[in-house]
Amino acid sequence: MDISLHGIEKSFGKLQALKPIELEIKSGEFVSLLGPSGCGKTTLLRIIAGLENADDGQIDFGGKTVYSKKKRINASPQKRHIGMVFQDFALWPHMTVFENVAYGLRATGKKKGLKEKVAEALGNVQLGDYAERYPHQLSGGQQQRVAIARAIANDPSIILMDEPLSALDATLRDEMRILLQALVKKLNMTAIYVTHDQNEAMAMSDRIVVMNQGTVMQVGSPETVYQKPANETVARFVGKGALIEGTHTLYDRVHYLKLNQNAAIPFAKNFLEEESFNTRVTAVIRPEQINLSRTAKETGLQGEVETASFLGERYEVTFKISGTEQLMFAYSDVRLSPGQTIFFEVTGQNIHVMKTKLGGEEHETA
Repeated sequence: MDISLHGIEKSFGKLQALKPIELEIKSGEFVSLLGPSGCGKTTLLRIIAGLENADDGQIDFGGKTVYSKKKRINASPQKRHIGMVFQDFALWPHMTVFENVAYGLRATGKKKGLKEKVAEALGNVQLGDYAERYPHQLSGGQQQRVAIARAIANDPSIILMDEPLSALDATLRDEMRILLQALVKKLNMTAIYVTHDQNEAMAMSDRIVVMNQGTVMQVGSPETVYQKPANETVARFVGKGALIEGTHTLYDRVHYLKLNQNAAIPFAKNFLEEESFNTRVTAVIRPEQINLSRTAKETGLQGEVETASFLGERYEVTFKISGTEQLMFAYSDVRLSPGQTIFFEVTGQNIHVMKTKLGGEEHETA
């Protein structure tokens, strides 16, 4: 089911939690609301669910208005035909798994075929044999599966999830992420997923809505948001990497990002337009776009290792470019030691560049 948000606003006293939000979500799409704590993503989700009232705007589900300030329409959560999954599971401890899943069906008066619907929902989350157990007899991952089964038992067109995996350990999060992705596609539901975990959002989503301070900063596929962030805020929040500010210069037909009199980064490709010559720009350079070496490179670029962290399949290295205070992030196949001199070159073919407006922090893509 399509979801349309038009001019959705919300304030709590003097704090404006949501500035006018415009958002279109296609039927069957998996969309993540991504942003730091306090950015307004959970408030927006609760307004979509009908658990919170917006101060202004309109919400349409499949072309039907479920909320409108001007038209005085405000459908209750029960009439919006949605399923919800919360961070804390929200299971009744005195009820069996079966009764927890059946609760929503009974509350909405859908008792016909109840046993079959509960059995189907439990089967979809691989808990068919756990119907008579109580929540305290289940692991955290199993409890969250019960919460998901309860959300889908009513066969909703839309499922809303508020950081449902944050209480689980890393291994369980990976397992549940795969299950959720497969389940949403199998049941052809439209999903809105709130998270502050950028890796989770990029792995699961068809599109990501990056939010900050009650505003939508960018909407796009995970690839677009990662490779072409709309501004510095998005670039810093989505993915690892460094923002390098310098002057675009051209020397002997090679384009450089000049950091100071002693350091300039040559680009592997002409990423910059001629009209940006001698202007200040900011480049977003990701770790995978940097090639490290312990021997000198033709570029003459070198740095000093600050930290090296073992991640299992590789090392994550932070280093300072010699002659500057600029920190960079890169990956290495071998362990490097703090203080060690290393050489590097920027090799990526998708370096993203933003023009820097002098005297301000705003950026626009070049």
